[in-house]
Amino acid sequence: MARILVVDDDALVAQTIRHTLVTGGHTVIVADGGAAALPSIETFAFDLVFIDIIMPGTNGLDVIKMVRANAPDVPIIAMSGYAFHGSSSDRDYLTLARELGADLCLQKPFKPRELLAAAELLTDDDNEPAPAESATGGGTTQRMH
Repeated sequence: MARILVVDDDALVAQTIRHTLVTGGHTVIVADGGAAALPSIETFAFDLVFIDIIMPGTNGLDVIKMVRANAPDVPIIAMSGYAFHGSSSDRDYLTLARELGADLCLQKPFKPRELLAAAELLTDDDNEPAPAESATGGGTTQRMH
């Protein structure tokens, strides 16, 4: 299966994502924030990267830029439970993530099956493209082009 990097400063969320992905047969490395992700991005080859957007210090948008600079072909899934960027902007964080190169976005909260479906979508070369949004409750999945 896939070698996946999970970047999230919330240890409980990161470990829950890790557990779900490992249960799905993937190898997972967790970075506990944006700054901690850089050495892994520079050292290891990943098949997929999950990135939380809202993190102190080096945020997820910065991490997306780092991944694109170091591994431009690695698929990125951006995650966020927060809606908007700044007080006067109508652009949300996931739209910004897409503009920076995220291939798919998950809005928190999402269900384990949605997480696994997103990972499989971006790591399975034989897989046909999935619908643009998940019809199940919880979070939403958006396929980015």
